[in-house]
Amino acid sequence: MSALSIFISNQLKHTIMMNFKQWVIDLFKDERGSTSVKPVIALLGALFLSVTMTINSFSHSDFAPADNLVDAVLIITAIGMGADTLDKFSSPKKKSEDTPAG
Repeated sequence: MSALSIFISNQLKHTIMMNFKQWVIDLFKDERGSTSVKPVIALLGALFLSVTMTINSFSHSDFAPADNLVDAVLIITAIGMGADTLDKFSSPKKKSEDTPAG
């Protein structure tokens, strides 16, 4: 393998990783381009639910969390995902221009 092909391969890997990294970062931004809390909370809630369900499938029922806590995390996660989805697909708000009365 020549040095040029190795260089091109490394540059291609770097470009793909940078594009993926930028895509992940853009997932957590709102329509103004700033980081939004809703997708972060939704992701953390989904991760906590997944980990809890996985751990509970291998442990005894004595160590299971309270059903109310799991339901609360589920509701918070669903609201976060739903609100973020509405933000992604809603049209951006237009600033109203002040017109002089007269």
